[in-house]
Amino acid sequence: MVLAQRRWLCDELASRGLQANSIIVADDDNLDIADEYGFPTVELDNSDLGERFNASYRYAAAQGADILVHIGSDDWVHPDAFDILAREDITKDEPMPDPAPGKPVVWRKGPQIVAQRRLTLVDMNTGLGRGCFVHGRFGCIPWLIPRVMFEPFDFAPIPPGHMRGIDGALIRAFHPRPIFRFQDDATDNWCVDFKTSVNVTQYESIADTLGIEDEQEPWERLARSYPADLVAMARSLAQ
Repeated sequence: MVLAQRRWLCDELASRGLQANSIIVADDDNLDIADEYGFPTVELDNSDLGERFNASYRYAAAQGADILVHIGSDDWVHPDAFDILAREDITKDEPMPDPAPGKPVVWRKGPQIVAQRRLTLVDMNTGLGRGCFVHGRFGCIPWLIPRVMFEPFDFAPIPPGHMRGIDGALIRAFHPRPIFRFQDDATDNWCVDFKTSVNVTQYESIADTLGIEDEQEPWERLARSYPADLVAMARSLAQ
């Protein structure tokens, strides 16, 4: 379900002049599914989840990617979330300003990370969902991150042994902290986070934290933003 949407996403971005690909890191049937959809794969077991992310960063960098997109394996992403890349250059440092006489330079603007704030949560165990607004200062994934942020770590910023908290580990690695920008005007369903019983962080936990909207069937909401066949596929898999 996710890889079918990811294929549509990459094709839609190509029609907008943005070349994109999705790197699938796995050691199971997902490798075969990824191959069916034309995605590159890296075979790696799940003994170190952080290393899976590092492997994808290294692969993307080796292919010459200018922007690395941090995204989970259970999310849909709308192509509107990437429109900013067609309008602006977020990949470079700005020049450091000249200091005033006798004053040291203590601040420098770093590369920008584009994040979103709105999130659609879907509980696949119940078929219910809700729209949320993420208030955190780092927004919510997907993060669009310039490759320059990864270069000091040889494109492996996640420390060894991480099996959860990958988002936080990635942000803690970046120093100095990048500038976060938010694209609040994206489609209402710019990111859809599907949760099942196997997720480390359960739907109930995220929904209780973010709150805001009442739960309802999400399919009509998603149909406003995504192709009908993808929404039908997701709905058929919900219990």
